[in-house]
Amino acid sequence: MVETYRIYGDPQKIVEEVSSEILEKLEKMFGELRNSIKRDLEDLVNKKVSELRSRIDEGIKKYQGTVESSRSKIEVELKKIAEQRREMWINKVVEDAKNRFIKELLENKELYKKFLRRSLEAVLALEGEVYIETNNASLNLVKEIIEEIGAGDKIRSISGEAKIDGGFIAFSGDRSIRYNYTLEHVIETNLYELKVRISKILFG
Repeated sequence: MVETYRIYGDPQKIVEEVSSEILEKLEKMFGELRNSIKRDLEDLVNKKVSELRSRIDEGIKKYQGTVESSRSKIEVELKKIAEQRREMWINKVVEDAKNRFIKELLENKELYKKFLRRSLEAVLALEGEVYIETNNASLNLVKEIIEEIGAGDKIRSISGEAKIDGGFIAFSGDRSIRYNYTLEHVIETNLYELKVRISKILFG
């Protein structure tokens, strides 16, 4: 009788037991809910972190690509500048070598006369008659050589009005063929070899 009353009859006990069961269920439910929310939050955070990492990786890749592209462009530009500087120095040395060659050859009368003589003989071996154009400084020397080799009858005219440093220009009798034996031209025809040599001397 007493037990039946304690379990079923006492409203306070019933409320306490029901409340206790409800609280236990609520705690369990809230615990599961907390775990579920925690898992969802972790998943969401991991997803956001993954997305952020992916964006960062993409940004880094783009940045690396931009940097690499810029570096390649800079390297190409630097090589171009270096090549231009190298060519500038070679041309400067070549020009200096040309001027020295002409100056030294003109100062060495014997060697210059030998150059003129061989050049005239080469032209006269190909042409029966020629016109000669030289500069004023070389005019008398050219006439002297023509007289020495006995080629006066093959020379139609000799002019000392040519704007050249040395040597001469010859034309065939009908002026259809031009022979360039100026000192400038002699150097120009050997310019490639001269540049190669100077390049090796300057840059190895």
